[in-house]
Amino acid sequence: MTAQFKNRLVGTIILVALGVIVIPDVLDGKKNRIEEEFNAIPFAPKVDSLPPLLIDLPSEQGQKDNSSESNNSEKVASNQQLEPEVIRTIDFDKPAYIVQLGTFKNADNVSRLVAKLRDAGFQAHSYPEPAVEGELNRVFVGPNVSQKTLEQQQAKLKELTGLSGTIRQFDPLFK
Repeated sequence: MTAQFKNRLVGTIILVALGVIVIPDVLDGKKNRIEEEFNAIPFAPKVDSLPPLLIDLPSEQGQKDNSSESNNSEKVASNQQLEPEVIRTIDFDKPAYIVQLGTFKNADNVSRLVAKLRDAGFQAHSYPEPAVEGELNRVFVGPNVSQKTLEQQQAKLKELTGLSGTIRQFDPLFK
């Protein structure tokens, strides 16, 4: 190849490259941008500005208090003003109990066992719900506040499933 041919070839490549880069921008002209309009999400109200949620629990004194409390709640609702009320506490000192029948890895077996127990009238559940294949899945019956009732049910559970299980104290936050 001669030097003159090489110079022409390099020049042609440069012109084609510039044409490929610059010409599309020139031919497209000004591009229109579409901006979407949206409504701003309002901020959440401050918790201090909301009225407290009050729930009237039935009192131990009977129907007389219930009728007077319902009248008070109607007054509060109609006036939209909250009067100071006596806050009652509920005593949860008594523990509840459950029967843990077993821990299984097969999710199908857990689902069948829970269904069988529910069909027999037991309050049965598993953790995690729904059962996860390959993970440890616990099967429970209960909860019940009477440990004696669960002890009596253990014989029926053993007859139905072949599992006697163990009675444990119920923890609603159990994970």
